[in-house]
Amino acid sequence: MSDQPDWKANYPIRQSSEHDVTRRQFAKVACCSALAVGAGFLAKDKLFPVPAAKEPKLVARVEEVPVGGYKLFAYPTEHHPAILVRLGENEFAAFSQSCTHLMCPVNYQHEKRQLYCPCHEGFFSAKDGSVLAGPPPRALPRYPVEVRDGEIWINPKPA
Repeated sequence: MSDQPDWKANYPIRQSSEHDVTRRQFAKVACCSALAVGAGFLAKDKLFPVPAAKEPKLVARVEEVPVGGYKLFAYPTEHHPAILVRLGENEFAAFSQSCTHLMCPVNYQHEKRQLYCPCHEGFFSAKDGSVLAGPPPRALPRYPVEVRDGEIWINPKPA
């Protein structure tokens, strides 16, 4: 009988070499991880599409949103935050409230006429949603606004 405990005989890997990784193992893990991330990035729009709105949505009455003010709402579904800003007496704009960088909510700054993402210092134009500064890769999605009879509507179909 050996003077070694049973578990040492059953598991003969030395502790000093149990964390060794060969270059081939590392390359396999790195390549497979890169492929998985790339496939997920390419498939995200197919797996999680944003549903298109089919009907116009009433957002507010004109008198509810003062010049320089804003109103939060959900569009095109209840799970997609959006923001309506009143830039002037008769000028409105509506955008997705989710920053295009990492989906943090953007806030309206009327003095600078911009939308601001506090997470990573992203700035967007309140007029057209274009990127002014920071890490966002693309403009905020803009929604078509229509004012009818004192009501502000988001109209998915071009007017």
